[in-house]
Amino acid sequence: MAVAPVPLGLGYLSHAVKTMRKDETRILDARRFRLPPPRVVEQAAQFRPDVIGVTAMTYEAPEALDLIAKFKERWPDTPVIIGGPHATGFGPSLLERCRADFLVMGEGEQTLVELLDALEGKRDISGVAGIARRDKGELKAAGSRAAVEDMDRLMVDWDAINPEHYFSSFRRNALNTIAVSPRRLPVFFSRGCPFGCSYCHHIFGRKYRLFPVEAAVDQMVRLRDRYRLREFEIIDDTFNLKLDHAKAVMREIIARKLNVGLAFTSGLRADRMDEELLDLMARAGTYRIDYAIECASPRIQKLVHKNLDLDRAREVVNMTAARRIVTGTYNILGFPGETREEMEQTVDYALSLDNHIASFFYLMPFPGTEIAEADPEISRKVRELTFRDASGIALNLSAAPDEVLRKLKRRAYRNFYFSASRMSRIGRDVPKNLRLLASAIAVLRLSFQEAVDY
Repeated sequence: MAVAPVPLGLGYLSHAVKTMRKDETRILDARRFRLPPPRVVEQAAQFRPDVIGVTAMTYEAPEALDLIAKFKERWPDTPVIIGGPHATGFGPSLLERCRADFLVMGEGEQTLVELLDALEGKRDISGVAGIARRDKGELKAAGSRAAVEDMDRLMVDWDAINPEHYFSSFRRNALNTIAVSPRRLPVFFSRGCPFGCSYCHHIFGRKYRLFPVEAAVDQMVRLRDRYRLREFEIIDDTFNLKLDHAKAVMREIIARKLNVGLAFTSGLRADRMDEELLDLMARAGTYRIDYAIECASPRIQKLVHKNLDLDRAREVVNMTAARRIVTGTYNILGFPGETREEMEQTVDYALSLDNHIASFFYLMPFPGTEIAEADPEISRKVRELTFRDASGIALNLSAAPDEVLRKLKRRAYRNFYFSASRMSRIGRDVPKNLRLLASAIAVLRLSFQEAVDY
């Protein structure tokens, strides 16, 4: 993947271990520095770790498992832990094909601290919730861990991350494909999502929890001043679930005169937005908002438990674009049993909106999602797949052949972007810099080819 976002999750883990155990930590981002496993092992040897942790998205799983094997070859007796989205989704059985000693599922801050205590003999390892492990050749999994409630104590170890490594004009350092400036960092205002979308990973669980508004904005002010930031990317799963909280965040940002760009790229619920929040977001510096539409077929909306009010979503998308906020939508093709006609509904809906940006993806039935686990045979196939990127068809569960999906996707990009009125809005509202040029080239390529890495 060309994109190398700041490893925020590792920052949270590092802070927890340092503050609760007083351990020394080091974060080594092999993705950012394009390090092959042997080079990662070489750099780890300079630190001489007592415990090694590896995290990975499902796209990165092959490299992660190879890296773990290299660690165990070099240090057979050093405990190796795997966690993150892929480990959480795949579950304990990942240890059957991976040389890691432990697997952490879900939020890892408290779990990691307790696991490290257990490795030092300070507690019984069988009582550490949220882990899977081997015990005399047998796979054992503890119960799931309750969601973190005390959000005050969750902080990021920015020193260990070293954000300066990520401020590049040429390498994308955020989910956002455009930018006010490369000097940008991601932040959370909440964790969890109560909605039951069947294609979602739910790594933070379904219990929605909020970071205190003042403390979260205080962090933004400190980061802005320390790293001379010009932009923040807010990456909550559902930032606008509780409108009062979302509005309080915007009012605090306005009051503190943050004066930086704000991008909301994780896909807000369009039917949870109102005009007051939109106006506050614009005043606070928001220049981009993405909405997760996914599909425009009412049948598929119910099937995948999205249950989005499509009429309200249309109003909100158009209201957002009317405020000259760069407005994007996420659209997915290839849901289970979805027909060509239903996919065309999604494309036509996307084309009918006033938004500046539309992204069209194939369904990715990642391990652990409801779609992947609904049928034992599908679950088996999913666990044998190698997910390489977000552009290709990993497993087609729709009622249409692969080539139909490919043609629909290419046509969607051509028809969406090859529009004079759309290009006029993009030219008027999107920040002008190298990232816009890179995005424009990528869109042009996606109109005629399957995958683009940028």
